[in-house]
Parts: sequence; C-alpha cells; structure tokens
Amino acid sequence: MKRYSKSARSIAVLSSFVLLQACQPATEPAATETVQHQTAVSAVQALPNTALTEPVSTALYLLTSKTPYQPLQDWQQYSLPPEGFNLVSVEHVARHGARYLSSRGDDDLMLQLLQLANHEQALTPLGQALMQLIERLHQAHLPNHLTTNYGAISGLGKQEQQGLAARLIARHPQLFSYAVQQQQRIAVLHSGRERADQSGEAFIAGLIALKPDISPLVDTAKADEATLYFYKAEGSEAFERYRESDPRLLAVMQQLENQPRVKEAAEAMLARFFSPVFMAKLTQGDIALTLPDDDDAIRNPVDAANVLYSLYSIASNLAVEGEFDFSPFLLAEHLLPLAELDDADSFYGRGPGFVGEDITYKLAGRLVQDMLDKAENPNGYVATFRFTHAQVLMPLAAYLGIAGGSESLPENVVYSYQNSAWRSGKVSPMSANVQWDVYRNADNLTLIRMLHHEQETRLKADCQAYTGTQYFYSTAELKRCLLK
Repeated sequence: MKRYSKSARSIAVLSSFVLLQACQPATEPAATETVQHQTAVSAVQALPNTALTEPVSTALYLLTSKTPYQPLQDWQQYSLPPEGFNLVSVEHVARHGARYLSSRGDDDLMLQLLQLANHEQALTPLGQALMQLIERLHQAHLPNHLTTNYGAISGLGKQEQQGLAARLIARHPQLFSYAVQQQQRIAVLHSGRERADQSGEAFIAGLIALKPDISPLVDTAKADEATLYFYKAEGSEAFERYRESDPRLLAVMQQLENQPRVKEAAEAMLARFFSPVFMAKLTQGDIALTLPDDDDAIRNPVDAANVLYSLYSIASNLAVEGEFDFSPFLLAEHLLPLAELDDADSFYGRGPGFVGEDITYKLAGRLVQDMLDKAENPNGYVATFRFTHAQVLMPLAAYLGIAGGSESLPENVVYSYQNSAWRSGKVSPMSANVQWDVYRNADNLTLIRMLHHEQETRLKADCQAYTGTQYFYSTAELKRCLLK
C-alpha cells in the first residue's frame, strides 16, 4: 500500500477549493447583495493556502475524528423551498474547528520513548528523524514557558469556521439584511470549553467581516452545558455507567484491542524506528513510561503505536502552524488497524452502538428539543449558533437518523470497516455541523431543511418529508418522529 503524504496541507487545499466553489452566487441579486456575495468569495479566496499540489485520498478516513473539514455540497445545488415559504431563521450546531492536542500527554510520552531509545543508541536513522519531527510538534504546543496551545483551535480551525460563516452569508444574504432592518438578534452558545468558545469567536468574526452591520445584533456568547456538553451535564449518569462498566461495551472493546492484526501493525510500525533489542524490551514489558496525574502510558508496542497515531492525526490540524509531515514515517497498512480501533471506540461510545440501545445518543434529544423550540418560537432571533464537540455531533447524527451515522450493529457483530459504513471522519470531522434552515408561510406553517456538513440530508425514515419535497419537514412532523 502506498504512503499517505502531506495529509494536512493537501486536505486544506481541497477544502479551500470547495469553499471557493461554494461561495459563487447563483443569480444576479440586487446591488448590495451582489457586494455581499463578492465579499464572501473574496474572503474565502484570501484564506492562506499552504498545501502542496499532491492530493491525498481520504477514502479510508485514516485521520478518523481529526479529519479536517470539507463541505459536502455546493449550496447553489440546494432544493428550492415549496412555493409560499420564506426563510426566517437558522439553527446551527457545529463541532469546534481543527485544533492542537487537547492536553499535554501523547507528545510527552512519545518524546520520552524516543529519547530513551536515543540514549540507548537504539534509534534507526528514521527514528532519529522522527524524534526531530516530534520535538517540533511538541514545540508548536509549547512555544515558550509562558504560552501553551494545548486545547486551543489552530489556524486551520479558524479558517474552517470562517469558511462556514462565509458560505452562510453567501447563500442567505437577504436573511441577514432583513435581520438588520428588523433588529433581530443572534445568539451564540457553546459548551463552556475553550476550543468551542474560540470556534464561536472565529465564526462570528467571519460573519461580521462580511456583514459588519450585524455586529450590534450579536449576543455575548454563553455556555449551555445541558444541550452542548450533555454527556457530562446533570442527567448523564446512565451514560457514564455505560462508558465505565457496561459488560457488552467492555467485552467488545477488549476483543477489538486484542486482535492480532492490531499488535502486528503496531510492532511493524515501530520496528522502523527502534532496534530489535529495544523492541524486545518494549514487547516484554521492560519499558513503562507514564505521566503525573494522567492515565496515559506506554507499556507495550500497542500503547506506543496509538500514541504515535494520535500525533500523526493531530498534525493534520496544524497546517497553518508549520509542516509536520509524517509521510516518510508511517505507512497506511500500519495506520489502518489503529484507525479502525479508534473508530470502533467512537462507534460504541458516542455513535449508534448496539441495536436496541440508545444510551449513547439519547441525550442528544435535549439539543434537538432546543433547536425545534427556537425554530418555532424565535422570540426576535434570526439565528442561534452553537459550538460544541465530537461527543455531541456523533450522538446527534445517530439521534437524527442521518444515513451513515446512525446504523447500529447487533451485539454478536463486532464493528469493522467491512461490516459498517460508520466512520468518525465522515460523521464528525473537525467543524462538523448540522444546520437547519427554517422556512415559514403566510399560514404560519414552519418547515425545516436540514444540512449535514452543508449537504441536504434526510432525517430518519420515520420522518415524513413535506408533500412534494425530499428535504423539507414540518416542525409538527419532527416533533412527532424525533421527540416521541
């Protein structure tokens, strides 16, 4: 299998191209709206383009949930609303943008391992080069003793959120012009965590840059853990028990972690960097590297390979900060079993999980209820923008019945890339989003058109689309099929 090269920067180029295409106006609007369209396009064109021209296939989603964002559809191709319906508001929920490591840990552990091997003269030439790369990656997170970037969104993450804002303004310029005329408000909610708050700031800054007159309409951002951090909020105790002690979950994850192919891939990956003697010590348990006040550790080759895989995947989020090219070091055939294991953990822990069991996504109903309430009763608001995490976007996709994000497996079928289409990189990449365009007619009938990663998307099969449409649903129907 061929190596994956320049992953972060190649994905960024494709994303920038799709962003640019998505911002072209479909028809000739009024003069002021034309300026807004052109400004949106110019803003996307101005985003830094640091990628090389060599493309990278993301068909395997080897970056799993660290996959940088790409919109899935050109907004000019969206369906027209039924006759007599006009856009009145937007309900929006997005994962935070591309980020640094969430906390100090994997970089420290891998440096410990490489430095120990170097001290024992057990690094291959490729291992020496890898140590230099990890040192640079670590330095990007801790540029000096006063500054830490752990947990923050990266430059690419800001670009992702600003791109979302640019395309929203480009496709709905009249909505926000009317909001200014009527002095309708804009709500900004987040999970209470720094990277979600920063993503909201980047998104709103993108909106205001393209339409400055909405600035006075934007509320101060507020934390709403009940809907945007529900897996840790009050009422999440059953979910916590499932994650910590459910016998089905523990059994299936143990089976997946103990697969011979995972151990074989880990050992083959590391053998490129360490001498046979050092590898034998790691395999036999003679090496144990830990961190204070942290459960993460390296005690065997699988631990070490998972730590290295984590650094490889996060490097894709740091295209703006520097060149962290893992392509000379890691082979796709070694990464694939680790990516599959990571996806399995998300599938059972935050996704559709076991057939007949909704514990992993039931709490997303809080968020859906809030979105429906605000769609029907906007109370002077033209938009609510929410910023959260993969642990919300994954359950939300399962709750809404989004194809590819909601299909569970029987207890006797163990998740694999062969029997499931679920991939965290498809369901919840960085800046993953669900957007509801809210329409209303003269009879006060409210319809919702859902976008998933900016693609028109149908809801679960039990939800019946409005007559004559594929993607529009009445709020009454959504309350029936989603909140029952």
